[in-house]
Amino acid sequence: MKNKPIIGISMGDASGISPEIIIKYFLYGKKGNFNIVVFGASNVFAFYKKLFNLNFKINAIDSFDSIDEKALNVFNCTSSNPSEVSIGRIDEQSGKLAFESIDYAIDMAIHNKINAYVSGPINKKAMNLAGFNYPGHTEILAQKTNTTKYVMMLGYRKFRISLVTTHVSLRQVSDFITKERVFNTILISHKDLIEKFGIKKPKILVCSLNPHNSENGMFGSQEELEIIPAVEEAKKIGIDVVGSIAADTAFLPQNRKIYDCFVSMYHDQGLSVLKALYFDKSVNITLGLPIIRTSPDHGSAFDIAGKFIASYQSMQEAVLQAYKMNKCKQKNH
Repeated sequence: MKNKPIIGISMGDASGISPEIIIKYFLYGKKGNFNIVVFGASNVFAFYKKLFNLNFKINAIDSFDSIDEKALNVFNCTSSNPSEVSIGRIDEQSGKLAFESIDYAIDMAIHNKINAYVSGPINKKAMNLAGFNYPGHTEILAQKTNTTKYVMMLGYRKFRISLVTTHVSLRQVSDFITKERVFNTILISHKDLIEKFGIKKPKILVCSLNPHNSENGMFGSQEELEIIPAVEEAKKIGIDVVGSIAADTAFLPQNRKIYDCFVSMYHDQGLSVLKALYFDKSVNITLGLPIIRTSPDHGSAFDIAGKFIASYQSMQEAVLQAYKMNKCKQKNH
């Protein structure tokens, strides 16, 4: 058991579906040659166990030496361990617990106590109410790991999309599309596709920003001034990349068979396609970090919290993806 990799999962927002999907994955999901440890508050899981009338063992631990492979191992790492949870609403206590579990889990990954980190869904407003003013997981990870250049990738198995811009308004997107940003997204994606996905010679397709690839400048200049120069620079250093390609044809089935990663200019350009195809299975992956981090590709879903109807498929894929990435990383090192 001691030689098995440990996949750490932060508890997420206790008022949402995160504890439920963690429990469901533990009870019903696909496992591998690894152990999972949840960072959070064991009483939260006892609360949901009782609510859902389930029969399983919760092993509250404060040391990795106490892992029980037949139990849900919860590493108590929060400042409180409440026995009651406010279900389905924004709650300051849940926001505090969520941040504390994230903070501790990242520390464990940085210090190699766990082999990979999977983050349970949070509610950003709840976390902000508790005094932790971060836009999301990625910014916490970047700060704690001292990472300035990172990329949000989302995908399901061999269909992967890296984003040049993430959570910004459409009005701001064009200002953020610079040669440097596009080039760094290509570069970071290429590096991690090799090191963490085991793809020896990644093939990357870069989308256009404007309709019809700007139609020779009729619909904008970003392709000519920023995107294509970034692609050409990436080619010069040996990266197998094409672009820019009109986004309305970039994701056709034949392209999804050829390319290992698509670089999308903005959030909905790529993720609308991904979620239309694999809504409950896709995974969020942060590239460019010194640690492995994945998460389910959905939020805390307060509207269905406490009803035992949430799908655990995306959590399962996030755990299995983290395990595969760790295997590739260990092999390359």
